[in-house]
Amino acid sequence: MLSRKGLARSQILLLVFGAFLAACSGGAENAISGSTYHADFILTQPGDLKAVQLQGDGPLHVVATTSIVADVVANVGGKAIELDAIIPRMTDPHGYQLTPGDLRLLHDADVVFINGLGLEEALEQSLSQLPEDIPIVSLSEGIQLREFALGRTDTDADHDPEAHAATGVDPHVWFDPLNIDVWTDNAAQSLAALDPGNAATFQANSDTYHDQLEDLHNWILTQLEEIPRTDRKLVTDHLLMGYFAQRYDFEIINALLPAFSSAASPSAQELAGIQDSIRQSGVEVIFIGITANRQIAEQMAGDTSVAVVPLYTGSLSELNGPADTYLTFMQYNVRAIATALK
Repeated sequence: MLSRKGLARSQILLLVFGAFLAACSGGAENAISGSTYHADFILTQPGDLKAVQLQGDGPLHVVATTSIVADVVANVGGKAIELDAIIPRMTDPHGYQLTPGDLRLLHDADVVFINGLGLEEALEQSLSQLPEDIPIVSLSEGIQLREFALGRTDTDADHDPEAHAATGVDPHVWFDPLNIDVWTDNAAQSLAALDPGNAATFQANSDTYHDQLEDLHNWILTQLEEIPRTDRKLVTDHLLMGYFAQRYDFEIINALLPAFSSAASPSAQELAGIQDSIRQSGVEVIFIGITANRQIAEQMAGDTSVAVVPLYTGSLSELNGPADTYLTFMQYNVRAIATALK
C-alpha cells in the first residue's frame, strides 16, 4: 500500500485531470461565522487539530494556497515550519489550475491553510481528494463576513447567469488588516496544536505580527484622512473591496465584473448599467487588479473619461517587488487609492 508521502505518479496525473475538469460547484456545506458556502471538502477547525508525528527533527510541512495566505503563515511559523505556496505570485487565485508538483506538495503536507469562502474554487475538487489525515484549515474562520446580494437579470444566451451572480459570502477578507488579526490567531493556534514543542515560538511570532498589523491599520487611517467623504467612492474590476470599504468608510459604486470572481464576464446590458452608475456618481477613477484583463477597464475609461489605476488584489508582487509582503501589499494599494482620490 502506498504511504501518504509516496503517492504514485499515475494517481497524481489522474488527480490533475480531475482538477482540470472540476467545476466550482458544491458538495459539503461549511459554516463560518453564521454563513454557509459550498465546497467539496470538509474544513478542520483550529481547535480540533492534534499533534502530528514529525519525521526525525524535521519541521512541520505547511502548504498555503495563495501568496497572501502564505505570507501571514510565514510570519507566524517563522523558521519552525517548512512552507510552500500553491498559487504563484502574480497569479489570479480565482481560476488557478493545479500542476502535478502542486499535488505532490498537497499530499506531503502536515496541514493545508486556505483563505476559504470559495476563493480557491478551482482547487476544491483536488482538496476534496486529500487523505483524511491532512487537515485543511480556513484562516477566515471567525471573521465577521459580508454577504453579496447582487445578481444579473438578463438571460442573454451568450452568458451564464450563474457566472455573474454574486451571492453568498465575500471571500476577499484580506483587504481589512483587522481580519488578518483573525488569520494570525488561527494560524498560531493551528500550528501550536500540530507542533506543541514550538507553541511558544508561534505565539511570540504572532504577537509581533499583531503589533505590525495594528501599526498598518493606524497608518491607513492617517493616509486616508484627507480624502473627503464625498470622494470615498470605489469602482473596481470585480467585487473585491467590500471589507476595505466597510472598515475605512468608502462606498462601492460598482464593479466592471458584477461578481466576486474575476473569472466572470459582463454582458452588454451590465456594461451599460455600469457606465450609467459611473457617470451619475461622478467618480473619476477605476481601480483594476494588476493581474486582471485591462480590456474592459480601458473600454470603460474611454467611454466615461475616467482614469485607470492598477492595484495588487489577489496576489503579492514578485519577491523584492513593491508589494511582496502583505504589509507592503496594503501600503502600495492605500497609497495608490489615496493619491488617485485626493
